[in-house]
Amino acid sequence: MSHYDAVDPETYVTTFYSTIEGHKEEGDVLKFFLDSLHEAFKSGEITGQKLLDVGTGPIPNMAFCAAPWFKEITHSDFSQKNLDSIEERQEELRRKISNIVFCDVTKPNPVASTAVDGDLFDAITCSNCLECATVTLDEYAKSVRNLSSLLKPGGRLVLEGALDQTFYRVGDISFECTPITEDQLRDIFQKEGFEILSVLDLNKSYTPHMDESNYSDFKNAFAMVAKKVQ
Repeated sequence: MSHYDAVDPETYVTTFYSTIEGHKEEGDVLKFFLDSLHEAFKSGEITGQKLLDVGTGPIPNMAFCAAPWFKEITHSDFSQKNLDSIEERQEELRRKISNIVFCDVTKPNPVASTAVDGDLFDAITCSNCLECATVTLDEYAKSVRNLSSLLKPGGRLVLEGALDQTFYRVGDISFECTPITEDQLRDIFQKEGFEILSVLDLNKSYTPHMDESNYSDFKNAFAMVAKKVQ
C-alpha cells in the first residue's frame, strides 16, 4: 500500500471535492455520501465517548457529522501526506479530535495501541477505504475483522463505499480495488459478527455514476450502519 503515499492530497481534494456536487463523472455520489452521513447521525442513537474514523484522507468530513455525539475523535490514515493535511485542517474540530494516527486496515492491529489507550471505540466511521485498501474479497473480509477488533460489543460501524469497482484514479496514479457486490458485503459483515441495521443505495435515489469515467468504474455506492454483536 506504499503507493498511496505518492498521492498529492491537494490533487485528491481538487478532483473530488472542488465543488459541493463533487466530480461530474461521479454523478451524485458525494451528495449521497454526505446525506447518508447526516441520516446516520441525526437521531443521536450513534453516540459515546470515543469514535475512530478510518481512512480519513485529507478531509475529515465524517467528523463534522459525528462531532456532536462524541467526546473524542481519532482520525487515522495510511498516508503520511494525508495525516499532515488533516493536521492543517483540524482547527475547527480541535476540541474533539484527540488523535491523528497511522492506520493500516490490512494489519491485525490497524492503529497504534496508544490510540486505543486501553478502551475500545464506541463507533467507527469509514468512507471509501476498505475496497481501496484491498484487492480480493478475502483481504476485504480480513480488514473488516481487523476493524471489528477495535470496536466495543454493541458499537456501531458507519461505512460508505463503492460497489463493483476495480479501480480509481487520483491525478496520474491508478489504484486497484476489490470489486464487491452488496450481497457479498452483507455476507462478509454478518459472518464477522455484525448485525446490519440499514443499507442505503446510490442508484435508487440519486443520479448514478457515469458509465464511462476516467476516475473510477464503480457501478453503485452504498452507505451502511451495522452493530457489532459478537
